[in-house]
Order: sequence, then C-alpha cells, then structure tokens
Amino acid sequence: IGAGAVGLSCARALALKGREVLVLEAAGAIATETSSRNSEVIHAGLYYATGSLKARLCVEGRRKLYAYCAAHGVEAHRCGKLVVAVDDHEGAATPALLKRALDNGVEDSRLVDGAEARRLEPALSPDVRVAIHSETSGLFDSHGYFLALQGEFEDRGGALALNSPVVRAEVLRDGIEVETGGDAPARIKARMVVN
Repeated sequence: IGAGAVGLSCARALALKGREVLVLEAAGAIATETSSRNSEVIHAGLYYATGSLKARLCVEGRRKLYAYCAAHGVEAHRCGKLVVAVDDHEGAATPALLKRALDNGVEDSRLVDGAEARRLEPALSPDVRVAIHSETSGLFDSHGYFLALQGEFEDRGGALALNSPVVRAEVLRDGIEVETGGDAPARIKARMVVN
C-alpha cells in the first residue's frame, strides 16, 4: 500500500524474490506524498550517536544508494558538504563531531581550516574558522530513483494501481482482503500486505 520510496522499495524487493506484487496508490502518480518532499540529499552519516543503528544504517544506506543509482542510470553527485564553525565554541566542538563520524565509518571526512573551507566554497563568510569537509555527502535525482524502483518491480511482473485508495482491510483465515475505493473500487485477496 503506497507508491512512495518505501512502498516502491518493498515492491521491488518482493518482486526480486519472485513474489507476485500489486502496489495500491491513492494518488494519480507515484511518490506524490511524503517522498515528493524529500531534500534529495545523500547524507554521509556525520551526526548520529557512535555505534547507533541510525549511524550504521545511514552509512550502509548511503553506500547502497550511490551503487544503486550508478547501476540504474540515476543521476547522483558526490558534491560533498562543509560543516562550518564560525566561533570558538563551534570550533571547539568540531573535532568531536569529526571523530564521531570517523568512528561510525564515514569515510573521506576531514578537518579543514577556514582558508581551505573558503577555497572549497568562496561564498563562505570570512568568520569561518574551521570546517569538516564531508566528501561523501551528495545529491541525487529522487524521481529518477522512484522510476527505477517502479521499473524493476514491473519488469518482474508487478503491477501498479493508481487512484486506488485503500478504504479497509480484514484478516481472514485464508489471507487478507483489501478493499479499495476510487473510480474502480475492488476487493483484493492477498497472502501478505505491506502498509
């Protein structure tokens, strides 16, 4: 249920395992709700607590997202980012942030002084004292990514039903019955439902 980033990813994964997949989407196009408001940023994983699940999944997910984009012709650019410190208090906290990132496996991150930061980004304020240069941070074409996911599950026999809002579902002895609304209401029986 739902053809956003998570729904399309689940549909792809199930189709790759040979499952028959039907994605029900209430809207008239894929990825028009929460997924349409993403920033298209590929985060390096600088900020999460050392050893946390978020830290591990961010680093692993970043690596996999870059690989997926490269393999499927989705535009992704490792433009990097600078995390800048403009006063002594921020400057004093910067080495600990870099250590946390490195401890979490964020590669290609380093401290640079203010002059190097301004060389990398001339529009920076002269107040920048020190910065972390994270070379693995980037941007990607999220819509191209959504289309690649859709194409993969459809290539393996999956189907997408747009304008098919789910109005109710009921667990039965032999499966789950899902009722859709929209212009062509239907009742669909499934062995498994991912919402």
